[in-house]
Amino acid sequence: MPDVRGKTILERMIEDGTDFPLGPPNNANKTWGAPRKSMLEKLAPHIDVYARKLRDVYIREGTIPQTKSYLNPTRVRQPTDTLEYCMKELTIPGVIHGRDEFSDVDLVWPYKTPFRVNKSEHAYVRPWYMVHPETEEEMRVTC
Repeated sequence: MPDVRGKTILERMIEDGTDFPLGPPNNANKTWGAPRKSMLEKLAPHIDVYARKLRDVYIREGTIPQTKSYLNPTRVRQPTDTLEYCMKELTIPGVIHGRDEFSDVDLVWPYKTPFRVNKSEHAYVRPWYMVHPETEEEMRVTC
């Protein structure tokens, strides 16, 4: 930041003969931001990694895996399966809303199921499959 005399504090320190153990810094007259030349050398590897990740995301963006992914519940939800009970048992209660002629299905899943859904690619548009614990029919659901 320039002072009253029109020079930055760093320029004044250099003129006054302040001893810098590693030598005076580059671009002493720059008043804001980092020197581009020195920062590009430091950031180049990180920029390359970020660009590679963006390319990977772009390629995977349009492809939904063709293999079936199953989210198998442990059992059908009972009236005794309250949130407190399920927390002690390390399970998650949930409802699959039925469409048209299908009714809602109340089930209980292992506690890691939501994490698995959230961390997968295209979690909210890809089809998930489950096997009903009582009827053993395969159901296709989306989140």
